[in-house]
Order: sequence, then C-alpha cells, then structure tokens
Amino acid sequence: MTGDASAAIPLVTVVTPAYDVGRYIGEAVDSVLRQTFADFEYLVVDDGSTDDTAKLVKVHGGDDPRLRLIQIVHSGVPAARNTGIREARGKYIALLDGDDRWRPKFLERQVSLIESLPPEVGMVFCRTRSILDNGMLVKIHWQRAGSYDFDDFLVRNNPAGNGSAVLVRASCFADAGDFDESLPWAEDLDMWLRIAEHSKTPVSWGSRYFLVDRRLRAGAMTRDTTTGEAVLDKLLAAQAPRLRRYPAAEAYVRPALLALKYGSDAKMAQHWAATARSSGLGRLARSAAGRQLLVWAAMPASGRRAVRRAQGLARAAVKRATSRLSFLWNRACYGLAHGAAIRKLPCRQPMPSVWECLRRSCPRWWPTCLESCTRTL
Repeated sequence: MTGDASAAIPLVTVVTPAYDVGRYIGEAVDSVLRQTFADFEYLVVDDGSTDDTAKLVKVHGGDDPRLRLIQIVHSGVPAARNTGIREARGKYIALLDGDDRWRPKFLERQVSLIESLPPEVGMVFCRTRSILDNGMLVKIHWQRAGSYDFDDFLVRNNPAGNGSAVLVRASCFADAGDFDESLPWAEDLDMWLRIAEHSKTPVSWGSRYFLVDRRLRAGAMTRDTTTGEAVLDKLLAAQAPRLRRYPAAEAYVRPALLALKYGSDAKMAQHWAATARSSGLGRLARSAAGRQLLVWAAMPASGRRAVRRAQGLARAAVKRATSRLSFLWNRACYGLAHGAAIRKLPCRQPMPSVWECLRRSCPRWWPTCLESCTRTL
C-alpha cells in the first residue's frame, strides 16, 4: 500500500488530493484501482484531514503496490495537487478529486485518445456526469469533441468542467508551472490557460465519452459563489485581453449568465453582463449562451430572484425524491440479498445508484445487479 519507488516507471500517475472526504474517498480509490488500464501509479495526497480519510485510503488500497499515501499539513487543493505532481513518475498525469469517481475505462480511453492525436496535444478531457451525495445521477455535462485552444477555454468558461476529467502530459506542468496555490477557486481554469499559452504542447482535446462522476455536495469549494466570483473577476481582467479570435468582452458572456442565474453578488453580475453586451447584440444573439444572457439581463431583479427561488425549490424536490427512491431501492436489494442468504459476500463495491440499476436493468443483467447490491451488506 505504501508503494515502491524503485518499481518500473508507469505510463500514468494518478493524483488524488483529499481533505476530510472520508465519506467518499473509498469510492474514489476503488474507481482508480479497478481501472481496465493497469499501467499506473496512484498517489493519494492527504491534505491534513481531521477525519478518517487516511485510514480509509489504507483500507481500500489494501496491499496494492500501485497506491502510495502522502500526508501533508493542510494547505489546500492546489498545494496537494502540486505535491503529487512533484512526486509523479508517469509520462501522463491524471487528477481525481477525493469526492469524485471514475468510470472503469477512464484511463484506457483517455490514454488511447491522447496517444492517437498529434504531438501538439498536451491534454485530453472527457465529458462529466454530476451525482448527489448518495451517488444518484442528476445531470450530464456535454461538450463538443475535438480540439480546444486558449480562446476556447476562456470564452467557453473551462469546457473541461473539472480537474477529475483530464489527462495531461507531465511535460505541460514543467512548461506552465505549478497550480497557483494562492487561488482558492478557479485554479483549474488558470492552469489550463497557462498550458494553452506557455506549453510546447498547447492544444487540448475533448473526448466524446462520459467517464467521470463529479459529486455535488454542500460546502464544496466549487459551490462557493462568493469566493469564486471575486477570483474569476481578476482572472478575466488579466486573461480576456489575450484573446486572439474573439473580442475581450466575449470572455464575460458565460460568467455573466451564471452569475445572473446563481450568483450572490448582484453588482458583479451586472458588471459582467454590461461588459459582455459591449461585444454587440448581434454577436450575443448568435450563441445560445448569449441569447440566454440577454433574457436574464432584461429581467428585473425581483424577477431573477423569483426564478432562482423556483429553481431552488425544484432542485430540492428532485433531491428529496431521488434520495427516497435510492433508499427504497437499497431496502429492496437488502431484502433480496437476505432472502437469498448471501449477506456475507466480502467485497468493497459500492451499492449501485437507482439510476444505474434502472438504466441497466434487464433479466440478463439482474444477477450482476443483485451481486453488486449485496457486496456492501
């Protein structure tokens, strides 16, 4: 479990920053160690957790020599990632946050993709599914497959979506430097922009596969809009003038739309919207995000608040309903397992979500479903 630094150099290094994610880290570790592609080392960087994160990493890692636990003083996600990257030996580096999880073919498909592309491609990223605390699928995030450059990443507001979706050449970090440890938010976008601008392999490539589950949970940094908007405003001011194929105002369209929909700083939202509109109504009307921005910006503040409240109530209702369905499904699986007298099957596989069972439900798959459900009992 502690790893062997003298072993053969792996093709891929997987880095997981983990801070107080004891509830989820087991799923993350299992999703890595069960990859169909096996030529990797796995570095879990425990960022000074105060819960049982480190203990659970050891439990789920078992005696697997590919996994190594590194423990540091709490310093934040960028510092934990940098620690893992400095220790990495692989040609490629993949990042997985401690509360997310991969699909079994994540590494297989990502490595195959990047090695099939021209040498100027330094990073590939997949499409993402969003899940709730209980693993229930609630949303899929689509982005076009193909080539992306600096302008695409800034104007499309980080099409990779999250750090858990990427596979990056280690040489990109040597060219672009470390993650900025002073940033409490948007450190991913900052890094991808620096790779696009300063790396010898500046092109990124989007995959057509959904290979990562990003967990939505209360208190996560990615949900802290107050901090995020202030950081993003500084990043946009610094990077928007560097756009080559678009006017600088185009970089503000998607951030303005998200701020009007979900943000907490009304003045910032209005500032971004005004900047975005300076690119011209005709240009805004040619894109879906631009048209939505025009509609939201035209609403009175009271109207936006009413829509936000309605959206919040709808999301809460969906979450309650899916949690209830998951509870009922798990009870049903438990009852079936008990009746079949197979409660003691030893396995760490997590109980599948309701969505997974419904999506894949058929008589041929049912025995596998039953086995999966009983492995946690």
